[in-house]
Amino acid sequence: MMKILYVISDSNIGGAGVLLCNLLRHIDRREFHCGVALPFGSALRERLLALRVPIWELLHPCDSLNAASVRELTAVIAEAGADVIHANAAISARVAGRLSGKKVIHTRHCTFSVSDRLWIRRLAENLGNRMLSDVVIATSESAAENLRDLGIPKRKIRVILNGSDPVRQVSDGELDALRAQWGLSESDFCVGICARLEACKGHDIFIRAAQKLRSKPAPRPLKFLIVGEGSQRERLAHNIRALGLEDSVLMVGFVADMAPVYRLLRVNVNCSCGTETSCLAISEGMSASLPTVATDFGGNPSMIGSDGSGILVPVGDADALASAILRIASDEVVEFSMRRAALSRYHSHFTAARMTRQVEAVYRQI
Repeated sequence: MMKILYVISDSNIGGAGVLLCNLLRHIDRREFHCGVALPFGSALRERLLALRVPIWELLHPCDSLNAASVRELTAVIAEAGADVIHANAAISARVAGRLSGKKVIHTRHCTFSVSDRLWIRRLAENLGNRMLSDVVIATSESAAENLRDLGIPKRKIRVILNGSDPVRQVSDGELDALRAQWGLSESDFCVGICARLEACKGHDIFIRAAQKLRSKPAPRPLKFLIVGEGSQRERLAHNIRALGLEDSVLMVGFVADMAPVYRLLRVNVNCSCGTETSCLAISEGMSASLPTVATDFGGNPSMIGSDGSGILVPVGDADALASAILRIASDEVVEFSMRRAALSRYHSHFTAARMTRQVEAVYRQI
């Protein structure tokens, strides 16, 4: 049996953590024995324990290179008896894996403009990826392109799109309770953005689109939901108040169980202007038959495809975003067609089981 040690640097539950749980839920445990090293007190801890996965809680941060973290992780690797170290960011884990003589994989979840990086950082990333990783998993073709631009050999790169589990069905009672909690009515047409409240996620464009749609006739009341937490919360809340949008733009915070949210929404929005590869919020929304309106950044175009599951808009274009939302809200035939295409695309491209089989193949290859 091959022993895999996953190392994740997240102390909260972000996309990388959800992705790891999806992988662990579907991996063949007759062939792979899995454990996870994560920061002490991470919010991911309980989810991993519920999956009956052994965990090691780290006292030293592993997202940047430091000797204490390398020593700690070297001891964890020995205790776990790991054959393969699979890291998300966590450069200390890759160094510890190499020093322990193990195979090392890391997953690249982001995409960015290589030309914007200082040459010394590009050089460090190039050398680090060449020397410390046997394989780099890129979660979109745009992330793979970044890696190639950094000088990473093509033979080391595997493109594996993020996969998600289907969003569960919810009862009418759950939906009614959520509407009551957020002050919504059954007639409201809800448009949502589900993302960390960080500048790269483009919430300002979402808010500006909501402002523009206030003056346009719509067949039903439009409500805009901002789901998530992050460093931009206070600034975004201030902007909503300054624009007088408190009655139509709701900041609902972090939601642990997203199923009722996806089932409540009618349009799923992604406004990213940085880092996006294969967004889990998009694939989860597709599993709930949600049409997507997304910016044409990074991996978004390949996620939306050309089969009618969503609409792409230029990065930073609030007018285009507003028009796309209004098009779906104004035409039930268009909405129904996009819902059907979204569910079909989820099953063909973005299931967690499909992703896991591809990752297992990488483990066997190395």
